[in-house]
Amino acid sequence: MEQSGDIHLLMTQFGHTSTTTAALYTNPEQEKSKMAAKQMEERRTNYCEKD
Repeated sequence: MEQSGDIHLLMTQFGHTSTTTAALYTNPEQEKSKMAAKQMEERRTNYCEKD
């Protein structure tokens, strides 16, 4: 989100169907949001490695 500014791209990346949910991750200054995004990325990476 920090690089593209595209909420719909963020929605796709996180698998959200609502911009409201995706908007929780749009403020890069919130440490909690950063941590959640990092954990989601780790889960996605681990899931992809299983395939």
